[in-house]
Amino acid sequence: MSKILKWGLLAILALGLLIKVSLWLSVRAVMNDAIAQLAPVMDISYGSITSSFDGRVGLNKVEIRIPALHDSVRVASAELKFHGLGELLSFKERLAEGKFPEQLAISLKGLALDVHGPLMVQLYDQPAERSVLTAMSEVACGKVSSIGTSELLDMGYRTFETDAEFSYQFQPGAQRLSFRLVSTTRDMAEMRVGMTLANMSEKPGDLIVNPPRLALVTVEIDDNQYQRKVQDYCAGKLGQDRERYLQTALEKVDQVLRSQRIALDQPVLAAYAGYLKDPQSLRLELNPTEGMAWDGLEFFAAKDVLAMLRPVLSINQKQVEPLSFTWLDNKAHQQEDAAVEPRAAVTQAPVPDAHIEYVAVNELANYAGKRVQLITFDGQGYSGLLRKVDNGKVYLTLLGSGGSADISLRLDKVHQVRILF
Repeated sequence: MSKILKWGLLAILALGLLIKVSLWLSVRAVMNDAIAQLAPVMDISYGSITSSFDGRVGLNKVEIRIPALHDSVRVASAELKFHGLGELLSFKERLAEGKFPEQLAISLKGLALDVHGPLMVQLYDQPAERSVLTAMSEVACGKVSSIGTSELLDMGYRTFETDAEFSYQFQPGAQRLSFRLVSTTRDMAEMRVGMTLANMSEKPGDLIVNPPRLALVTVEIDDNQYQRKVQDYCAGKLGQDRERYLQTALEKVDQVLRSQRIALDQPVLAAYAGYLKDPQSLRLELNPTEGMAWDGLEFFAAKDVLAMLRPVLSINQKQVEPLSFTWLDNKAHQQEDAAVEPRAAVTQAPVPDAHIEYVAVNELANYAGKRVQLITFDGQGYSGLLRKVDNGKVYLTLLGSGGSADISLRLDKVHQVRILF
């Protein structure tokens, strides 16, 4: 019996050693192939390969040099992490089958970039096009409206050092894919970004025909030391004390948003002023409704935009309520007027020239090319040109003075159909 146990233990150890050597050889082969493929544009070197039986393989002391830019990126350690050895071994198999792996995490420790280097110049010295998403990044800071590498150096930053982890979890049965990114940059902030996709096929080739739906987005910034440093730096540039500069910074954000036709209501501005004063934590969560068009929100009234996005905003662990804003031109009023007219026809006696016809939902496909208004069971209204009804979905083109936008929504969510002649 003791001999059986002895040889069994030796067999397990031998199998473990074989797996570990196999992992080491596989990682080395993959890296050598990647280094050869990327050699024309970058030089990659690393110190050692690591692997473990809990589903981790990695590299230490990675350096990526880009000769064309005369710059480099350094990573103390990089790891692929799986939920156990079985997931790691099935990773390549699912890729070979043309399917998304069910789980993957990439961890980077000690990712370092020199602030004065060309890569940082590319990232920071060319501001993105002004939009709602860039409102928080614009500053009132003397002659500059955005922080570049020169300002970062003046603020005392020499190297950006970041620990980051990107992970995703795919659930084939539920057709859901969840992404998560966590990054902590020394002397700056910790950021968490999450995203969930619904109706997600496990085969990448199916995504063109049947694209997934964005079901959830979360963005959280904690311990924003960078915000504090920017405020102190820019207050000095403008010759203002801290209290006066906080008001200046709030006015700047309001100005940028207004340039995008968005005027935040006073309670929201007051809450953001509290964040500027003490930037501990800011968290925004969006739960978009099905069929919502991200590039067509300007065609809806402000209250309907909020109803479709279903945002939740928390500042310093306190939820901001109510969330509200106003469009700064008459597009919202035009949308509201379009929604009011059909409702009036329901309560008033019909007149011969009303040019509104009510039809059953199952007859909607017969009116392709007509202007329609759809009312969903949750009370939302969509007015536009009906393109088609196909595979249980309704496809509309929303029309407005600023252009057009295409949307789709599920037919079983439509409660009422009005044909507008």
